[in-house]
Amino acid sequence: MEKLKIDDLMNYKFLSGITASPAGKKAAFVGKKANEKKNSYDSWVYIVDFCTEEVRKLTSFGAEKNLLFDDEDTILFSSVRTHEDKGGSFKEKTVFYRLSLKGGEAERAFEIPYAVEEIRKLSEGTYAFSATVDLNKPEKEEDAKDYNDYHILEELPYWANGAYFVSRFRNTLFLFDEKTASCERVTEPFFAMDGFRVCGENIVYSGSFYDRVISKTSGLYCFDTKTKETTVLQAADSMRVGLFGCEKDGADSMKVFFAGNTMEKYGSGQYPDIYVWEKGAVTKAAVYGNSIGSVPTGDISLGGGQKFMVLGGKPYFTSCLRTKGELCVMENGQAAPLFDFDGSVDCFDAVEGGFVMVGRTPGKLQEIYFYNTETKECRQVSAVNEDALKDKYVGELHYAGFTDSDGVDIDGWVILPKDYDPEKKYPAVLDMHGGPRVAFGNTFFHEMQVFANEGYFVMLCNPRGGDGRGNAFADLREKYGTIDFKDFMEFVDHVCSLYPAVDETKIGVTGGSYGGWMTNWMIGHTDRFAAAVSQRSFSNWLSDFGCSEIGFSFDVNENGGKTPWTAPKELWERSPVAYADRVKTPTMFIHSLKDYNCPLSEGMQMFAAIKYHGVPSKAVLFEGENHELSRSGKPRHRVRRLQEMKGWFDLYLKGEGSEC
Repeated sequence: MEKLKIDDLMNYKFLSGITASPAGKKAAFVGKKANEKKNSYDSWVYIVDFCTEEVRKLTSFGAEKNLLFDDEDTILFSSVRTHEDKGGSFKEKTVFYRLSLKGGEAERAFEIPYAVEEIRKLSEGTYAFSATVDLNKPEKEEDAKDYNDYHILEELPYWANGAYFVSRFRNTLFLFDEKTASCERVTEPFFAMDGFRVCGENIVYSGSFYDRVISKTSGLYCFDTKTKETTVLQAADSMRVGLFGCEKDGADSMKVFFAGNTMEKYGSGQYPDIYVWEKGAVTKAAVYGNSIGSVPTGDISLGGGQKFMVLGGKPYFTSCLRTKGELCVMENGQAAPLFDFDGSVDCFDAVEGGFVMVGRTPGKLQEIYFYNTETKECRQVSAVNEDALKDKYVGELHYAGFTDSDGVDIDGWVILPKDYDPEKKYPAVLDMHGGPRVAFGNTFFHEMQVFANEGYFVMLCNPRGGDGRGNAFADLREKYGTIDFKDFMEFVDHVCSLYPAVDETKIGVTGGSYGGWMTNWMIGHTDRFAAAVSQRSFSNWLSDFGCSEIGFSFDVNENGGKTPWTAPKELWERSPVAYADRVKTPTMFIHSLKDYNCPLSEGMQMFAAIKYHGVPSKAVLFEGENHELSRSGKPRHRVRRLQEMKGWFDLYLKGEGSEC
């Protein structure tokens, strides 16, 4: 088998946005692939024909997105195909094209004077769309001469990951009439919309109003496009409304199912239950208490897609259940997997005879799958990524779960190094997920496969605090660095007992976000690791409160309501940087300059602290990148990140190369 290399990432296709045609006989999706020369991603529309079983690329320009079916035989998508399609710094616009599936070239359909984020069809020539509106922006271009030279901040959050300052920015719902080329604002200026769905002549949307600090709760609303009236379905005062879907229930009524988190027991991280609005009232449809819309984490997905829908009076949704990303259904007051999918359903839609999905399965990149609701069979229908891993070593994830010292079952895996010989000794890397309400599954992870191909054992596990196992397991409030730290350390011991070929003096550790926090914590609390790479981390609960886009909300929740003013000593003692003077582990810090989730100051103060105390350390900072560097960063940046990580581990775990 050939060695899988870091830059093989350039050959992967990332699939998203699977969308069914009105009759369900076809589906379309977006496929993206790295363009190394441009250091960006090209994107195309693909079509799946369930009558012929054919999957083919439909477009070739490489800039298509915002995909939908205009009718059974026509695709509508946005693109930038000419100079005239580009928006300006002051005047944004999105240009849409129509393409007949019967043949011919795509034709320019219309343009919308906003940067459209999502669009859905209401009726012939009428669409609902969302776009972010900057309420600070002057109405006239001549008044905007110095607009970008200063920023006035009046709200929390005042910035957002990758987006810079966002005070007075609002995701807004609009109607667009193609015939008159007119846009009509639906939501009020200070309303922040989370998402929307079309149901007949109605638009159902969620969100909340705020003008100082964004609300912890949100509501659900219905806008009647004929009467122009808005009805409150669920008031924004008692719960957080998550994903939702709606369906006509007769000629004059509808049902709306939604995920709702009341936060009464486990705080803002509490998992939702399922509620239904019908006939003017909201009732709880099912107690669920697990994730809705999440799936096991990975680095081979790029783009979104539908994760919740209502069909035949039942809600269907994705959910991370232990180590799998399942397609679930709620019926008779119970929610459970529709079928057993060995991997992760990243997004889905309903088609004739069943469901079409973008999925990840063990040892493979993303492909399209079809589940037949009559035969109960699931099959792969695409092969767009079959050549990318051909003849490459893809290490199997060997299950290595164990029971920790508190009697809790912990899931974990080991990937063996390429050309593994049990008689030899190998270095190892413990790779930790973010979140913390995230989970690994038995699916392909490029980063980990790279390390295995470079001769490392790779260890990964799902400690307490992670996703997929209910509220009690996920509740890490005021426990950071305690039970989770114990699980990680006991897992390393367990793997070493299973595989004596692991060189226990040459074990490295890495992780991003929460995994970066845990890396920072570990190096201050144990000398077990010979090297560390801390990525997009935070290190100080006191400073993170005011610097992170979620510091005032996430940090307070995770610390049981404590703030820098009510418990400064406790928050300092819970911060990794407080123990920086104990660190001996050579550590690299990787951070993105537009990461406002875990801002640069958080990684750099840890870097400065251990550098000051004489520990070998290095910081690698990426211009223009944000918190998603490892998953959706520019292709060459993603490659460089892995090269830097490999170089650091090779130096301190193999004795190869040099720090410079």
